[in-house]
Parts: sequence; C-alpha cells; structure tokens
Amino acid sequence: MVNAKKMISIVMMSFLFCSLLFSFQPTVSEAKGNVATTVHEAKAQMKKAHATYVTHVQKTGKLPPHATVLAEYKKAHHLYVQAKRVVQTSAGKEKKKYVSELDGTYKTYMAKRVIPYLNASVVFEGSTKARMAVEQAVADEDIDALQTAHKQLQVYVQNRQLHAYNKVFEANVRQLFLGEFSKGKTLYDKYARDVKVYEQLLKAHEYLEDGKVVEAKKALDIVEGLLTKLSDTFRTDLINEYHTLLEVYNDLMTSPVAGLDYVEATNGALTLYFDIAVSSLTAADVKITMSLNKGEEQVVQPLEITLSDDRTMATITVPMIPQTDQEQSVVYAVEYAGGKVSADPFTISKK
Repeated sequence: MVNAKKMISIVMMSFLFCSLLFSFQPTVSEAKGNVATTVHEAKAQMKKAHATYVTHVQKTGKLPPHATVLAEYKKAHHLYVQAKRVVQTSAGKEKKKYVSELDGTYKTYMAKRVIPYLNASVVFEGSTKARMAVEQAVADEDIDALQTAHKQLQVYVQNRQLHAYNKVFEANVRQLFLGEFSKGKTLYDKYARDVKVYEQLLKAHEYLEDGKVVEAKKALDIVEGLLTKLSDTFRTDLINEYHTLLEVYNDLMTSPVAGLDYVEATNGALTLYFDIAVSSLTAADVKITMSLNKGEEQVVQPLEITLSDDRTMATITVPMIPQTDQEQSVVYAVEYAGGKVSADPFTISKK
C-alpha cells in the first residue's frame, strides 16, 4: 500500500507537469502570432510610406514636404529590420515564407518607389529654393544676389538631377519633378549671359586696377559679344558699366598729351612750360599770335624751336619787334593741344 505522503507528491508532480504542458502551448502559439503581427505591421508601414506621397499628389497636385515622407520611410525601415530579426529567431518552418514577404514588399514599395522618390525630393527642394532665390534677385534687380543664386541653381539643372527625377516610379509624380527641372533650367538659361557679363566685368575692373590691360581687354571683348543678349532687367546697368570700363581701358592705352602750363615772353623769344614731357615740338604743333598795344592779334611764325633735356620746356625764337617813336605793349599767346595760354605783357621802350 502506497504511503499517503508519497501519493500526494505523485499527484502534485502530475499536476505541475500538466500545468506546464498546457501553459507551453499558448506560448508557442503566441510566438507565431507575434511573428505574423510583426511582419504584417512592417509590410503595412512600407505601403503607408509609399501612400504618403502618392495620396498627397492625387489630392493636391503637389508634392508633400520631404520630411513628411522621410519620417514614414524611417518608421518602415525600422519595422522591416525588426521584423527580419524576429523572423530569423522565431518563425520556425515559416521563416522562408515571411522573409520572402518582407523582402518582396521592401523591394516593391521601398526600393522601387519610396527611395527613388526621396532622392528626387531632396533635389526638388534644393532646386526650388535656388530658383526662388534667383526670382527674388531679379525682382530686386540685385545683380550680386543673382550671381550667387544663379551659381546655386546651376547644381540643379545638370543631367544627374534629371536622372534622379526620371527614376521616380509613378508617372504623375515624376511629371511634377520634371516640371521643376524645366522651370529651373529655363530660368538658369535666361540669366546665364547676364551673370557671365557681370563676372567678366568684375574681372576687367580688377585687371584694370592692377594695370593688366591685355587681360582686361580680353574680358571686355567677351562682354561686347554678349551685350545684345542680356535680359531687360539688367541690360542697361551692365552696358553702362561696360562703357565705363572701356573708357578706362582706352585712357590707359592712350599716351598722355602734355598740357601747356605757362608762357614767358621777351622780345624775340618765348619760353613754354609743359606739365609733362613732350615727345616732340614743331612749328606745326603751335600757333603763336602777337598783339601790339591791345590791337588785333597777328600770327607769328617761329624761327627756331629748342627743347630742354627733359622736354618739359621749349624755347621758341621769334622775329624781334623793332623800336618805334612810341612805347609798345606786347602780348604773345600760344595755342597748343586745344588750349591757349597768354604770356604776361611786356613793354618795348621807344627810341
């Protein structure tokens, strides 16, 4: 006959074993349910990330903010990674099935749709910002701001940006991206010559300040070829600046002309003083007149012209004025290089 205590122990152990057996079954079932739920949530979020921009475009005809779609993408990517981890550890015989579902959904909605959209969206927002900066610079008629904004817009009108737009999966969404590209490219081309002229004028100005006349002329020649192709907004200012710099260039290239500062006169000789050295001086370069007693001016032909060693002074021999019975007041004047300078009067005493 079995001891009562032993009987109780056997009954208790049997009870515990059955309890553990029955409690284990829901745990396995629950684990399988968790895997299915996790996979389902990941797939749903990937589809939601895709629907975020598709639905917005359908309802508004515009693209949603990049940050909105990016936030949904990050959630989807996190759930996808998490679900893959859960499948690998808990899916058992259904592991292959769940991995296939996750990877298939990721490829369809994330790799082929959401990621290309996000790449294009980054370009779109940068392009829109740069284009608006160009438009503002034009509205303000600010050529400095235009130069900066135009250079920024240049980044977004290249073939690699167009390639990013063309990889967007949905045709209607892709057209919105391509529309921005078209607007940006048109605006960029419209003011490209204005910016180029402005940059060449800046170079010409710098070259002229440094005395690099050859380089300055090259820059000005480039500008000259574009003057008829400028926009209405900046044409007048750019043309005026071109003519100003061209005048500076011409002044630098033209040899300075000496000016006649002062004339001294005595009977038979004139002394001319110039502000800079003259290259030469002949009778054809000067016109000499003489007035006696404030009478009518008479042209006087020089007899000889001699330059000083530094060529800033000339001595001109003229015919002597003979004495008469009356005192004579004499005034000589010399015309040179478009200017006329009169000497102080001197007196010839009477006989």
